[in-house]
This record gives sequence, C-alpha cells and structure tokens, in this order.
Amino acid sequence: MKATDEGIFLHRTAFSSSSLIVTYYTRQYGLRKFVFKGGKKKAHQLFPLSISELTYYGRPESDLLQLTSCDASVHTDFQFEPIKSTIAFFIAEAIRKSVHEFDVDQNMFNFLRQAVIDLDQREKDLGLFPIVFLVEFAEMLGMQPLVEGSARFFDLDEGTISDSAHPGHRSSSGEHVQIIVDAIHGGSLSASKATRENALQTLMEYYTIHIPRLKQFETFAIVKEILS
Repeated sequence: MKATDEGIFLHRTAFSSSSLIVTYYTRQYGLRKFVFKGGKKKAHQLFPLSISELTYYGRPESDLLQLTSCDASVHTDFQFEPIKSTIAFFIAEAIRKSVHEFDVDQNMFNFLRQAVIDLDQREKDLGLFPIVFLVEFAEMLGMQPLVEGSARFFDLDEGTISDSAHPGHRSSSGEHVQIIVDAIHGGSLSASKATRENALQTLMEYYTIHIPRLKQFETFAIVKEILS
C-alpha cells in the first residue's frame, strides 16, 4: 500500500552497499523506521531534523516500511551552520531515544516541527537552545520537573525543584538549577558557559533516570565542545 506522510529525520544506518535504514518521527505514525533503497545516493537530503514529505510502501503496523522518496517540505539553512547542525544532532538523538515506536501524538509532532523551525531562525544565545528544548520536551513527555518554593534543589529522582533536598535521592543545586527553573517558567535566560554546561548535564542525567532505555547521550561531548 502506497502512502505519504510528513517526517522529521532522526537517524540512519547502512543496510546494504547502496541502501539505508532511516528513522523518522512522522506526523501520522510517530517514530518509524524505513528501508530506503538507494538512499546512500541521496544522503544530502538526510541531515538531522530535516523535515520531509515521505512516500513509502507497507502497512502501518509493519516494523519496517519501504521508503521511496523524501522531499523537503520545510526549507532550512541550519544544516550549513556548524553550531546549529551540532545542536540538531543532539536534539535528534534526544528524540530518538526518548519516544516509543508507534506512539502517535500529533501534539508531539507539531512541537518538534516548531522546534526545528525555531532552531533554524534563531540568531543568538544558541548555547541555551538545548536547555530550553530539553525542558519543553520533558513537558511533552509528561515528566517536566515540578517547581515548588524557593527552588534551590533539583531532586532528580522525585522530579521536583524545591527548597530542600530529599535524603538518599540524587539531587543537584547551584546557579544552573535557576536556569532550568527560568526555562520552565518561560522567562528570559542568561548564563555563563559553565552554568549552561552544568544545566545541560543535569537535564541529561534527569532524562537518563526517568527514561530507562536512555543510558547516555552520545552527542553530548560534541555539543559541549562546540557550544563552549
């Protein structure tokens, strides 16, 4: 059965000498994998977070669909900018490792699609973009931390930011926690490199605690280096 869908590109692996297995977050079916025959010749179209109109064959319940084409549905330039493209790799990994296959969520797709557009259009404070994304993405996943009281301690196990630390729980405190709180409240953000780095590290630890299959962020070292 031939079908079309819009998808956000996340990942690719070699399948044969000329073909790829590609992963997209799609509007209609959520996280899906496709065999893309001859895909290696079209690798220029497969950059993280590219938004494309997909044409494919297969039943929706199949584990692996047959992708025949992927044509850009949203024009972007971030892939040509080193910092933005590095952030895109990081965000694509976060999405791929945090959502389940076959979980259909139109609100999630719309959120991710807008995040790609925001990244493309952003002109300043790029170092804060991954922090804001992880905070907002956590809300979409239903695990955004609850802010209470003076919000000095981030209880990573409990998922709360409050004025006291719970004995025996993994927690974090410092200037970087306030940046996370400001991001949750949607306020303006300003932080030093070290504070940004600590905030991002803390959020990644929080993700690995609450998403069991997410053991680590492989792209963190890269994004950390380029954002410094």
